[in-house]
Parts: sequence; structure tokens; C-alpha cells
Amino acid sequence: MEKEPWEADVYDNGEEKLKRIKKVQASRVDRILTVLVAVFLILVIAVTCFLVYLSIGGSNKKTSMEGFYGTSAAVASSSSTEQPASTEAAATPEGETTESSEGTLTVQPGEGEAAIAARAGISIAKLEQLNPSHMSTGSWYANPGDIVKIQ
Repeated sequence: MEKEPWEADVYDNGEEKLKRIKKVQASRVDRILTVLVAVFLILVIAVTCFLVYLSIGGSNKKTSMEGFYGTSAAVASSSSTEQPASTEAAATPEGETTESSEGTLTVQPGEGEAAIAARAGISIAKLEQLNPSHMSTGSWYANPGDIVKIQ
């Protein structure tokens, strides 16, 4: 249905021009949002990679292994014992009881918590109580050559 001449618009409202402007503006917003999403994803991936890198110890493998194996604790406890006692402990055969000094034992290869406690003649709970540094992971862990308290 066409408008009668007296109902026709005398002036152009610019509706067509407004529609074109809105389309151009919408495409600009889409481009901006796409770029922002891409930058966000790159940042998330970079942060994730960085956190994984740090969680495996970064580039300092010695420090990360030291924390896992507890070598600094073994060095600190062995430095407080006498030198002749540790030499004597290294010279004894595996089958013999190795006492570094009174109240301590040296862990032998293949020994677990129960074997150390049995060799010392104390309970497992007492061994854990006397050596909290070997319980840092929530379960018993000792390397061969570590010195543990038995009294």
C-alpha cells in the first residue's frame, strides 16, 4: 500500500544511512572482540606453560631434586656426627647392624621403615616420631646412607 502524496515523507530521515553506520560499527566491535579473545587465549596459554615450567623445578634441577630426595637434610645430620663413625659405617658389610653413633642408625640399601624399626628394636610409630624430616611427604622416605635417630 503506497502512501498518498500528502502522507509521503518530505525529508529524508537518514534511516538507510543509520543502518549502514550500525553495520560498520558492529563489524568494528566484532574485530575488537576477536582480537581481545585471541590476546586473552595467548596469555592463558603462556601463564599455563610458565606455571608448568615452575612446577617441574624450572631450570635448576639440583634444587628440585634436593627437595624431593632430602639430600640437604642428610648432609646436615651427617655433618653433626663424628667422622670416624661414618667411616666405620661405610666399612661394615650390609648384613651387620650399622650404628653411626649412639642413638642413630645408617639406612642400608633396600631397607624400608619396618626393617629399620625392627633392626633398631623400636616400633614404627616411634621411628616416625623421632624422624619427622623423613615424613615430609606424608609417608616414610629415606635414602641409603641417611642417618636416622632411634633414641
